[in-house]
This record gives sequence, C-alpha cells and structure tokens, in this order.
Amino acid sequence: MKGITKISIIIALILSVIGVWGYKTYDIRKVSSETTENIEKGKPMLLDLGSSTCIPCKEMVPVLAQVKKMYDGKAIVKVIDVNDNPEEANRYGIRVTPTQIFLDKDGKEVFRHEGFFSTEDIVKVLKDMGVE
Repeated sequence: MKGITKISIIIALILSVIGVWGYKTYDIRKVSSETTENIEKGKPMLLDLGSSTCIPCKEMVPVLAQVKKMYDGKAIVKVIDVNDNPEEANRYGIRVTPTQIFLDKDGKEVFRHEGFFSTEDIVKVLKDMGVE
C-alpha cells in the first residue's frame, strides 16, 4: 500500500509541474488580442472558425478569400483554426465546424451560421449589417 501511495504522489507532482509549465508557456492572448485589436478599429468582422482537416472548412477557403478581397478596408475577415486555437473554440462556443460569426463594429455578435456558407449568403448578412 505504501508503494502505491508514493507512486501516486510522484505522478501528481509530475502532472502539477507539467500543468504549471504549460500554463506559463502557452500564450492565450496571441489570437484573442489580435481579434480584440481588429475590433477596436471599429470595423465589422466575420470570424470563420474551422479546421484544416474538415472538408466543408476547406470549401470555405476560396469563399473567404473572395469575401476578404471584396470587403477590404470595410470589414475584417478572420479565419481561426480550432485545432491550433482550442481556446477560441471555447470562447465562442463552437459546436460544429465551420462556424461563421458576424460581429458588429463594437464586437457584438449579430449573426451566427454553422456549416458551409456561400459568398452570396455572406454578402447578404454583411449588407444587412450595413456593410456595403
């Protein structure tokens, strides 16, 4: 019994050290501050949260590139890979990828869509938000 207790304590200490090291070295502010910085510019934003391994997410790549080009200077189009940034998936309550979240110039969510979303549908939402 004493041997099992010692092993349990050693394992708990090792896991604690790994947890503290991970917490100190992981910079959660990297993506979050960039998102906040863009919102502070006073422009509406389209966030696309997806994954490089998801087929509908891959289909969104050319759509988002086109929308980004169309609305350059008028709205921000930001793509976040939830595999690389799981904290962003948690922050935005992502259940399905891809998910598109439309934020107004103050950073408030005004519309959310899950799954593939066409250029025409995105343009309609942006126009409804007052972005020409």
